[in-house]
Amino acid sequence: GGYNVLSVVTSQGEMGYSIREGTINGEGYIEFLKEIIMNRERPIILLVDHATFHGSKRVRDFVHMHRNQLRIFFLPKRAPEFNPDEQVWNEIKNNRIGKQPVKNKVDLRERLVSALDSLKQNTKRVISFFSTPDTRYAFGNVS
Repeated sequence: GGYNVLSVVTSQGEMGYSIREGTINGEGYIEFLKEIIMNRERPIILLVDHATFHGSKRVRDFVHMHRNQLRIFFLPKRAPEFNPDEQVWNEIKNNRIGKQPVKNKVDLRERLVSALDSLKQNTKRVISFFSTPDTRYAFGNVS
């Protein structure tokens, strides 16, 4: 009875997220992708794991139809450390709400929104997700 969080980060420190109840499927992921590409001037490149919905036919078709706005690259299996976006969940779980008692599902959602909004405003922290030894490749030349 929890939540699933979809998020995206850019090396410029931008972050987007969506909190969903229940299982994420291809259709739900496409809705998130639509939110991501809406009003973007430049295409976005997503680095994703091998979750079933990432590679579903519906998602592949959507990405193909929007290839000027969106590209998806699959990371190696069982290698979440290569994905800068995985740092969002790491941050939320380990440094924000993971150590706090949660009263109920409503409280959990409120804490998630608060923590994610706070992180979204912290551009420097989001950029730092691209400077770990395993994620530097995604940023280019990071000192």
